[in-house]
Amino acid sequence: MFKLSDKPLLKVEELKETTLIDKLLSDQKKLTAIERFSQKHESLASPAQAEHYKDLIPIRKPSTGEQYSFSVDLDKCTGCKACVVACHSRNGLDETESWRDVGKIISPSTNALQTVTTTCHHCADPACLSGCPVKAYEKMPDTGIVRHLDDQCIGCEYCSLTCPYDVPKYNKDLGIVRKCDMCHDRLAEGEAPACVQSCPNGAIKIELVETKEIYANAEKEERIIAGAFNSNYTFPSTKFISRRGVPADMKAVDEESIEASHKHTPLSWMLMLTQVSVGLSLVACVARGIVPSLAIETEMAWLIGAVLLGMIGLGASLLHLGSPFGAWRVFLGLKTSWLSREVVMFGAWMPALKVYLGLLLVKQYQEKLPIWIPEVQDWMILLAGVGASALGLASVFCSIMVYAVTKRDFWKFKRTVLRFGGTMLTGGLSASLLIYSLVHAEVPVFLLVLTAVAWFAKIGIEGASLLPVKQANWSTEKKSALIQLVTLRQTLLVRGILFTLLAVASVCAALNPVFAIVGLLALLVGEWLAKQLFFQAVETLKMPGNLRR
Repeated sequence: MFKLSDKPLLKVEELKETTLIDKLLSDQKKLTAIERFSQKHESLASPAQAEHYKDLIPIRKPSTGEQYSFSVDLDKCTGCKACVVACHSRNGLDETESWRDVGKIISPSTNALQTVTTTCHHCADPACLSGCPVKAYEKMPDTGIVRHLDDQCIGCEYCSLTCPYDVPKYNKDLGIVRKCDMCHDRLAEGEAPACVQSCPNGAIKIELVETKEIYANAEKEERIIAGAFNSNYTFPSTKFISRRGVPADMKAVDEESIEASHKHTPLSWMLMLTQVSVGLSLVACVARGIVPSLAIETEMAWLIGAVLLGMIGLGASLLHLGSPFGAWRVFLGLKTSWLSREVVMFGAWMPALKVYLGLLLVKQYQEKLPIWIPEVQDWMILLAGVGASALGLASVFCSIMVYAVTKRDFWKFKRTVLRFGGTMLTGGLSASLLIYSLVHAEVPVFLLVLTAVAWFAKIGIEGASLLPVKQANWSTEKKSALIQLVTLRQTLLVRGILFTLLAVASVCAALNPVFAIVGLLALLVGEWLAKQLFFQAVETLKMPGNLRR
């Protein structure tokens, strides 16, 4: 038998309130934790919280003479990389792409280790902007943010060479470089950038800074942080602060790394072939002026070789571009970019060289041409040769400046002049000697001696770059020497073998045309390896302690 409970029966209204649906509806009327926090924040019920979040970004936009800048509190940075993940997610970056990095600096005397989060410094005088040949960068006048215009970029990566902080990152799939834009769209709406908002310790903030203060700080403090490049090059706006203080002997943990830099293989071919071509055409022009008995067949052979090498070299440069179909816009940066000037000068040099060759062909076959074609005079050919040579020298000078302005010790102006000028001189003389032997089956002693002298001078100049390896103190010159002698020692060895082969072939070229052909191949491959060393042995300018990608 069932026994009835002594408790009174529930009323209908009470039964109704206990149903599952009513319970869910009741719960939905209550605010979530996030909504309750938001209400308190907006109503200033908790002024301490409101003040904390206002400090992440300025309460007003920059006025005249001001710009946004990152401020990093080193005391709060733990290297957790939450900022890296947030930036990656917010901007939809590829797996191997990163606009924000976390590096390390260390004090040898105290063993103090400090993590450093870095991204674009939105410099007052950005080198990426001035160096870009297609104006794919802009410094926003109202905020000072340096933006990259993806639709303008041709993927030449020159901004990666001019930026001393390794900020622009190349995307192979898109064929362009990209970089941090400080989440300018979020700032415009009063929201903090992804990296700022994600830092659990509030180590990253956005501040307003006066432009004149940026320049003053660059003069007062050589670097924004230990291991970074000199600030008086691009005048970065980022501030790194620490109340605990940073030991004076702090340095990048990877300062003494001897990892080789990027090869830039297409550029190596372009530089080598154009410089040998200019040197060959220069030999032809000079020989026309000082050797009246020079056979026109020899001069024509030299110029045909110069045109072929030059055209192949200029064509190889397009292989370096991620988006070559936009290369026609390179003239846009002519006012500030040496890369633009290099392209324009080479674009004028090649037609001038073809005119020089064309006049020679007309002169040689004048009798077989229609009578309405005017007779070509020797002074016309000489004038065309001088013009082509002048444009060629100007083009090589622009190539020198492309790398000299990047402020890298291994690419300093004098060193680059000697390297590029050496390739032009020795390459032009060697090619002219070997081509002469193909045409006449003999080796002119004077040209052979002149070529040998030029080569010994060039070897001495390049060998001097290895001497800093004996320095007691660490330097970028010592680093470049070690990269060549340790990391790239096989390249040095192969180049030595090719030089020996070139020397033997030059002496024996008159015996058999095969020697001349082998000598030409040894010359081109050997000088291409020299350009590979030029790119790979240079020090990589970047923020301290960041892993290479």
